Amino acid sequence: MTIWTFLPAEGAVPITVMFVAFGLAAWANGCFFIGYGAEPAEGGAHPLKTVGVISFFAGLMGLITALFLALVVGGVGIAVGALAIAYAMFFTILGIVAWNGFDLKPVANICIPIAIWSIPFIGFAGFDKDLWMQLVMIVWTIAFVGIWAVVYGKWGIKASWLGWWLLFTAVFTFFLPALRIATGSTWLILS
Repeated sequence: MTIWTFLPAEGAVPITVMFVAFGLAAWANGCFFIGYGAEPAEGGAHPLKTVGVISFFAGLMGLITALFLALVVGGVGIAVGALAIAYAMFFTILGIVAWNGFDLKPVANICIPIAIWSIPFIGFAGFDKDLWMQLVMIVWTIAFVGIWAVVYGKWGIKASWLGWWLLFTAVFTFFLPALRIATGSTWLILS
């Protein structure tokens, strides 16, 4: 069984909405790192401010969903809520930092504990036999380490590489799982 079979309908709806919100934030950040829409229009605000607004609101949606999962759904929703809190805090803080033009290094610093926090969820009982969600945890662990590496200029990882990884991450770890939950599909769930 997977977590999605444990979640009552009232848990599936908010987590689907959260996945879409996180996916939009990851997509906007990925496009920015690649360079799409990364230069301000003449006399316009810097696009990173808009990416920050998108990230901030995705983070708020995640915080609301995480609290709902932990307090209302309960059970395995508590564990998923705990994981969602880490991701929601990341997007919320990233949003505030980008919106205001603050230094990204402190955001990069919290990426390492979030990456480490994601690792135990690879073997989380709620994701048992759910190959997709196990892969999601691996993809996001790599993404968080990549964010840290790009911000600090480590290992020669280029911002554009991170951007492409974030686009892949948006689709594979947020949009497609949201579609899977919304349609009741069982792609990559082993029996």
